Amino acid sequence: WQPMELISGTDQPQTPGVFRFVEESGVWYLEKVKRKQWVLNQGVSTSHNMEKEVCRRVYLFTLQPQDIEDFRACNAHLQTAPDSLFVTKSICSLQTANGIRALVGWKLTEIEYNFKDNMDLVDIRILADEEIDKILKEKFNITLDKKFVPINTTRFSLF
Repeated sequence: WQPMELISGTDQPQTPGVFRFVEESGVWYLEKVKRKQWVLNQGVSTSHNMEKEVCRRVYLFTLQPQDIEDFRACNAHLQTAPDSLFVTKSICSLQTANGIRALVGWKLTEIEYNFKDNMDLVDIRILADEEIDKILKEKFNITLDKKFVPINTTRFSLF
């Protein structure tokens, strides 16, 4: 959301939450401290860690320069492996002014950051096939020429 300083162990507040870099033996981790969440549809959420997870390591990196070739094998794997999320599910996501929305397969998740009292509002719904085109238009401003059929190898498996 905003540039961050590469300083280990310093909390850096952003719209989605508090982030910090942590350096351990030359490996840098980006961590996100999670706010409490108000989940509208508790029964739809399948994350067992939603309430327990307080801080999450988002990704890691080193300061060693990399060449584009260093990423080719991983990129090819993500685009072609039968177990890759990018192969097994349709994905559409959009960062909004105050949150994020994502359509993964038939699962629509909308998060409004810091909705009230330092708490994020989370709305998760499983869509019917006939809702997909309408949601793509209303929530993502996408109009397709052909009927969209979400890819989801297990129809009701949730991301």
